[in-house]
Amino acid sequence: MYFGDIKVKDSLNCILAHTIKINNKTIKKGTVISKNVQNYFIENKIKTIVGAKLDKNDIHEDEAANKIANLFKNTSIAIEKAYTGRANILASRSGLLIINKDIINKFNMIHDDVTIATLNNNSTVKKGEMIATIKIISFSVKSFFIIKIQKLLCNKVFNIKPYNHKKCALILTHYKKENLKLNSISIQRIEDRLSNLNSSLNHVSTCEHEATNISKLINNSLKKKLDLIMILGSSAIVDIRDKIPEAILLSKGKIIKFGMPVDPGNLLLIGKINQTYIIGLPGCARSSSLNGFDWVLEKIISETHIKKQDISNMGVGGLLKTLSLRAKVKHEPKNYNISSIILAAGQSNRMQNINKLLIKIKNKSMIQKIIESSLESMINNTVVVLGHDSENLLKLLNNKNITTIINKEYKNGQSSSLQAGISALPEDCDAAIILLADMPDITPSIINQLIVNYNPSENKSIIIPTYKNKRGNPVLIDREFFPDILLINGDKGAKDIIKANKKYIKEIPQKESFVLKDIDTKEDLANYKNK
Repeated sequence: MYFGDIKVKDSLNCILAHTIKINNKTIKKGTVISKNVQNYFIENKIKTIVGAKLDKNDIHEDEAANKIANLFKNTSIAIEKAYTGRANILASRSGLLIINKDIINKFNMIHDDVTIATLNNNSTVKKGEMIATIKIISFSVKSFFIIKIQKLLCNKVFNIKPYNHKKCALILTHYKKENLKLNSISIQRIEDRLSNLNSSLNHVSTCEHEATNISKLINNSLKKKLDLIMILGSSAIVDIRDKIPEAILLSKGKIIKFGMPVDPGNLLLIGKINQTYIIGLPGCARSSSLNGFDWVLEKIISETHIKKQDISNMGVGGLLKTLSLRAKVKHEPKNYNISSIILAAGQSNRMQNINKLLIKIKNKSMIQKIIESSLESMINNTVVVLGHDSENLLKLLNNKNITTIINKEYKNGQSSSLQAGISALPEDCDAAIILLADMPDITPSIINQLIVNYNPSENKSIIIPTYKNKRGNPVLIDREFFPDILLINGDKGAKDIIKANKKYIKEIPQKESFVLKDIDTKEDLANYKNK
């Protein structure tokens, strides 16, 4: 790849290295110089630009990122399309993220221009959450380096172990008199943790803090065929010969490990009777703060086999005292980051060679109207997906507050544009509103209605406007469903995904029919103008 000064007259198909602003028009870094852009430079007397010219063995950053990302493909992940040399990898299910760190480290040593960053190993992730990002540092990669990456078995890097429902028991001990208030707090904390991991507390029992009493309750719990037994003593376990470990041995169990290099949580004990894990809980299990118990619990619920060495290896990153409280963060009101995706890549086939998005309605083109509605709403970010006739549409879109991307695969149908839009969203986006560019009556008000009704904590994750019980557009959809969108093929949107997730839908009835009406034909246009 050549990088440096390039004469504008020789710049066709070169890549612009730095953003250039001429008059009110911005040509962004990474733009592949088309004939129109080249002519615009010439018209404005720009003679030289800084850019990149690819050699025959160079692969463009987006193509390279897509090829590399697809090497990681497996059932645990979904892959976004590359945008500006970056391809994000999302969790396709919720659970415990296991990462092969050795392969990641080898990957990042192949060449400075190819990188991958991931979440921490053993992180709890939600479906749709970004777990990794592949970034091409420069504008291209030599094909040789992709061949080297193919040898790394990248499809073995990510494994998300789901939190399958587990039935659990809790044994609480006391000296002489049971502390009802303390026990109530303890039960609530354990229930909260289990609920977050798709599990339940099915049996609670109490006894004097003596090994024989504890052993009796352990055996009772085993008879109930529960998946996990937790013991929270009135005093902490301070020695391997203390009452709780003694009770486990009396019940013919074994001790896997006492003590862990995680603080809070040092005094945790983990044992096993046949296939049932038993945890002797540290006192910090009564706290809502993240502690070592959380890490062990996540592994057990995800059916990860735990060995002594697994606990010993938790030391790096095990100092948790300065971290925020999980429960407090969970209950704080959240300001959601909502983006819009405006689908404007279609060919307007039924308009008989007229690009309907360029048609003016009340002195503004159709595409300008929908963009203005998005910008005037509570939307945080606006992404416009172009395809057919993109160069003519781009002439109208000089607003710096929108992100414009070109879907080169627009002929493959609406799904390709929807996926391109999803891939260009900000990484902290919580949900997206899908806007069709040929619906000129969509207002900021209807967009805002979708946003204020969005509440994923109450299963309101798909928000749809309706008119006389018919569902319309636009539609808000939570990022949990982004991995499903990335698997759609053909000329269709997210209708099948919506049908499969009825319990997450909230409908917003409208008094007028504009949410049902788009403009597909000349007759539609005539009727619209005559109304």
